[in-house]
Amino acid sequence: MQADPQANPTGIGPIILHSRDARRGRVVTAANATARALGAVPQMQLTQASTLCPEAQLIEQDLQADIESLCSLAESSQCFSPIVGIEQLDTQPWAGRSLHQPQSILLDITGIAPLFGGDAKLAAAVHRWVLDQGYWASIAIANSVGTAWALSNYTRRSQIAADLAEIERLGNTLSLLPAITIAQPNEPIGAAIYPLAIEALRLEQATVTKLHRLGIRKIAQLVELPRSGLASRFNEQLLQRMDQSLHNQCEPILTLHASPELAIEECLEHPTPLRTTIDAIVTEQIHRLTRVLDTIGHGVVRLVCRIEMELNAIPIESDIENQSGQPPPVARVFQIGLYRPSNEPQHLLWLLQGQLDAHYAKGPSHYWARSISIQATLTAPLTWQQSDLFDRHSTIHRDAIAKLVDNLSARMGRAAVVAPSIQRDPQPELAYSWRPLTGWRKDGKIQETKRKLARTPKRDFSEQQGLEPDSNELWRRPVRLLHPPKKIDMQQVDENGNPLRMVYQGSPLSILRATGPERIDTGWWQGATQQRDYFRVELSTAVWLWVYRDRREQNWYLHGEFD
Repeated sequence: MQADPQANPTGIGPIILHSRDARRGRVVTAANATARALGAVPQMQLTQASTLCPEAQLIEQDLQADIESLCSLAESSQCFSPIVGIEQLDTQPWAGRSLHQPQSILLDITGIAPLFGGDAKLAAAVHRWVLDQGYWASIAIANSVGTAWALSNYTRRSQIAADLAEIERLGNTLSLLPAITIAQPNEPIGAAIYPLAIEALRLEQATVTKLHRLGIRKIAQLVELPRSGLASRFNEQLLQRMDQSLHNQCEPILTLHASPELAIEECLEHPTPLRTTIDAIVTEQIHRLTRVLDTIGHGVVRLVCRIEMELNAIPIESDIENQSGQPPPVARVFQIGLYRPSNEPQHLLWLLQGQLDAHYAKGPSHYWARSISIQATLTAPLTWQQSDLFDRHSTIHRDAIAKLVDNLSARMGRAAVVAPSIQRDPQPELAYSWRPLTGWRKDGKIQETKRKLARTPKRDFSEQQGLEPDSNELWRRPVRLLHPPKKIDMQQVDENGNPLRMVYQGSPLSILRATGPERIDTGWWQGATQQRDYFRVELSTAVWLWVYRDRREQNWYLHGEFD
């Protein structure tokens, strides 16, 4: 199916955001107006959406990055109100929401509107600020959290969709009229949300389905029913949401406090070429930074030091240009990564001094230091737990091992000190990857920043149905893999396709036993599909090999060797 060119005059094609669901695989999380016009909707499986929109641009959505961006935006919005929070989710997703994660920011503007000239001017100022941040938002002002949420999410829902389509038609121009709704204080309580759908009360899907079966689709119909009947037929959430939206029950805002500034900068009154002065400033900054980290219980995982330089002497001709023919940089930037979070000043100073010794002294002598700054670009909580009674020998040297890894990474580079990480991929050469041991958490997980927002599932199928072999199947995968696989000449196979005799590097080899085949097919999203039949073969020399037949090329390859 092709998009109608008249409906999309600017040529902006369909765009689909997708993420991985533990039960359903890849699903659509969001789609632009062009993709929706072709039939792609949220929570649709990605394969189905790709069939409807074969020309769609598929982008994997980073849900954690979205949450962190929302938290950052909420912290920045404290320029309008000292009380700022993010909507709190229930254990079950709300009806009408495609993602079970926060998408709204709450501001308590009690007594603040007169400073801007009224509610309308305050809302307009917030909308301009949101546009300056690169976002487009729907804003509502009301006397309760429930009413404001309902008005912002459902009052102009159809108009918002039309506005977003107009934005795409104009080439992503965010200069349309703002979507602002203000509940009038003199109108009856709850009258502003009576015409809205019952999904605006933030109810679970099961409750909304029951109400729809009874013919109740608007909030006005719901409030006319007797309260005793609602209490007996539905759960307590329905009455609680009604009371919160109709101002009968207070709903607090859990404030989001801004993170402390983890950057320290010092501008020198006069530029200096003295290394001793630079070392003294860096030492003081490290101690100040670790004191701030102590207050929040975090340690440094990645640290960046920047020294801005200034030309303060008559340059020598050989110093003006480096080997590439370009003038030397006006700033020196050094970065260190750590294996485990640390706030020990002496350890951080030792790592940073090594970077200064290796790089700073090699620069031109006529460039002097003008300002020095350090910043912790990545931190993690310092977690302490008591070791097991018989686990002393595995933990006694834990700190020493972490410092050894930090020192090796500082001297050899992050990319030189790595560890294997298992990837869920059926193709053997893609079933692992190498990740640096320093610069991020040692377990490879995302940093704990507003991540635990939903309850843990009762049963995590993704952990039980992995693609990697079971720990008991010792002979299923070899320890040593050849990269890339070596082509071999399979001279003889039996009637079932099992290998009997092969030639490798000019030597004929007899196969005593062959176990297989194990068929592996890769996913379409990785390019050309790989179709392989793997065999574990035992040679006459008592060596076990792992070979496969490419079903597309009908060639044989040696991929691994068992120890």
